Amino acid sequence: MNTELQDAFGFKDGDVVQMLVETSGLDADDNELTFPVGALAIIDRIERLGNPQGIAFTLAIEGKIVNVFDEGDGLPGKAFFEHVMTAKDDTSRPFTLSDVKDVDTYTHAAFVHGEESEGDHEVGDLQDLLRAAWALMTDEQRIDFLFTDEAKAVLTAAGTLND
Repeated sequence: MNTELQDAFGFKDGDVVQMLVETSGLDADDNELTFPVGALAIIDRIERLGNPQGIAFTLAIEGKIVNVFDEGDGLPGKAFFEHVMTAKDDTSRPFTLSDVKDVDTYTHAAFVHGEESEGDHEVGDLQDLLRAAWALMTDEQRIDFLFTDEAKAVLTAAGTLND
């Protein structure tokens, strides 16, 4: 009988981890993908399985493939992945799915990069992030973006939209 767990070996559902091993698997289109050591993953589920598997971690790796790592293969947190840490809140802690979903994670990172280097890095980072987000949006989402107060204000201030 499988039992879902909230945490195990210091890891929790939603923790962002870095792979310590090369990982392979099939994507949604049945293409075989391989990711190098250092790939990012999010812990999707932790379960207690029967022997010999023991505790198993289901990881979404780079948002493309899903792999399961269990005690039968070795201690998951030592052999296969480790926490990605953040100091976003001025304390060292694991980076989590909540951080990933929070836009302030990205704006704060751009701000810090600008403060720690040349100030124009903040603007460049924000431009790069917007372009990456834009590439993920559907045409309908891009059109809807025009109708946000923020987009209209910026476009109007730049003269792209005339009053």
